[in-house]
Formats: sequence, structure tokens, C-alpha cells
Amino acid sequence: MVHYAGILIIAVALAGCFYPPQQKPLPGSRTHLIVHLPYYKAWDVVHEVIVKNEYRIITENPDEGTIEAQATGGFTLADADCGKLKGVGRKYKAEPDADATALYDFQIKPRGNEAATVDVEGTFTAPLHVPLHPVSGEQCVSRGTQEARLLTQIAQQARDGHGSGAKPSPMPLPARETVQ
Repeated sequence: MVHYAGILIIAVALAGCFYPPQQKPLPGSRTHLIVHLPYYKAWDVVHEVIVKNEYRIITENPDEGTIEAQATGGFTLADADCGKLKGVGRKYKAEPDADATALYDFQIKPRGNEAATVDVEGTFTAPLHVPLHPVSGEQCVSRGTQEARLLTQIAQQARDGHGSGAKPSPMPLPARETVQ
């Protein structure tokens, strides 16, 4: 009986523990961009960046200005904090595996006739393998690196493809009552 109790105590001591990430949410400056393009051109620019990054569009709603896209290939610890695992006497960072997913929610809103805002929020989920526990999917906290990279690409694409060299926006048609 004492032998089984000793084995049980050793198993409990070797069992892993999971400590969720303690990082705070990102400031708006890391996830927010104002582009000096009309809404419809900003929508096209965001689409071009999504295609260049080979993301898969899951849902999109132009009326609401939302696009949800999934990155292929997972993510790394530089992209998100997945917390810490405790193994045999030490803590170490939880490493996302190949089945980890990264989803990006893009929100495009008009800001007058000649500007729009673009917000990007990354959601990172990874299956974590805690010793002597079943595999569980954990929400990781974004470090803002991918969001900042995407916003930089959007700003660059807005300058290159739709900047001052592009055609000016067409003049709006007059209202019905003013047409003669």
C-alpha cells in the first residue's frame, strides 16, 4: 500500500500545470489605422493585403465593414503569448503546435468621404499538451506583431496602389430635386 502511495505522490509531483497568459490587451495604436481613401477603396486595399498574405476569408460583410480571415500555418511565440506550463520542477513558455490557428478580424469604417479607419484584431488559439492532462484548446494573447505588420502592409498598399497618383473620386450626382 505504501508503495502505491509513493507512486501516486510522484505522479502528482510530475503532473503538469497550466498558467494562462498575464499580458494585457493591446493599445489601440497597435491595432488601428486611418487611411486617406474612401471606404470602398479601403475595402479593396484590405482585400489585396489578405490575398497577398494567402489568408482564407471565412466571412465578410461589406455593409458592416467586417472581414474575418484565417492564416495558414499557425503562429509562433513572437505572435502571441500562450501562457506557461509547469513540468518537472520548472516553468516554461507554452509553445503552440502546428494545429494552432490565427484568425484576423478586420473592421473597416468610413470616416467622411475621403478617409476610412481600419482595425485589426488577431485571435490566436492553440491546443496545449499539459503533462498528464487531456489536450485542451487555449486562447493565446496577441503581442500585436502580426496586427502591426498587417496595418503596415495596408498603409503601404494604400500609398502604392491608391495614393495621389490614382484617379480622384468621382463627383457625386446631384439630388433628384436639383436635376432639371
